Formats: sequence, C-alpha cells, structure tokens
Amino acid sequence: MACAAPESVATERTRAWRLIYDGACPFCRWYCRRFADSVMLVDFRARGDAQLPTGCDPDRALLLDTGAVVVSGAEALRMLAATASASGLDRLLFGNPAVGRRLYPLLRALRGAYLRTVGRHRVRAKGRNS
Repeated sequence: MACAAPESVATERTRAWRLIYDGACPFCRWYCRRFADSVMLVDFRARGDAQLPTGCDPDRALLLDTGAVVVSGAEALRMLAATASASGLDRLLFGNPAVGRRLYPLLRALRGAYLRTVGRHRVRAKGRNS
C-alpha cells in the first residue's frame, strides 16, 4: 500500500535536495527554476558528470537527489509537487502518481523533439563514457 505524499514537504529538509536538469532545454530550465528557493539546482550540461549520482542518466529523466535516494522522472515531479514552492497546477498534475506517470513520457518526448529541432544532442551521444 502506497502512502500519500504530505501536502507540503518542509522547506528546511528540501534545501539539501539537488534537482539535476538539462539547462539546454528551455522547458526544463523554466520548470526547475520555479523550485530554486526550495532545492539546489544543478544544470548537468554546465556542471558535467562529476555532479551526477552514480549510474544516473539525466538525458533520460529529470533527477532529484534527496541525499538518501535519487528519484527520476514522474516520481521526482511528484516529490517536487509536495514542496512549498509548488503551484496548485504542479500539485494537480504531478501530485497524483498515476497522472504524473502518464504525463511525464509526453513531456520527455516534447523535450527530445525540441532538442533535435534546434540541433542539440544528448550528452551521452557526444562521446562521454557512461
């Protein structure tokens, strides 16, 4: 049985969280900056692989490193939706795990299409080691 996320996660606890996102994507950048007062933002393209948790690929999903666990994709958005910085729309769309799981692949596909359209490539595709 899954537990529901608390309505608002304490800001003190979330300040230690790292939200790892793609700074080359204007959609990712816009969304993640909304949480700048609650979590530490890490643009993986600007900071490099040294900032990444072991075994994680930020090209495949948004990453949220809480210090205890690294979550990605829809689960990361669900946890962000429970923070004090989240809007009502965040809570509506991503606070419900089932809705987030359905919506996140669409958002990821749109991001990928945008990056291909403007000629940006996946970081891993540039020859970096996994």
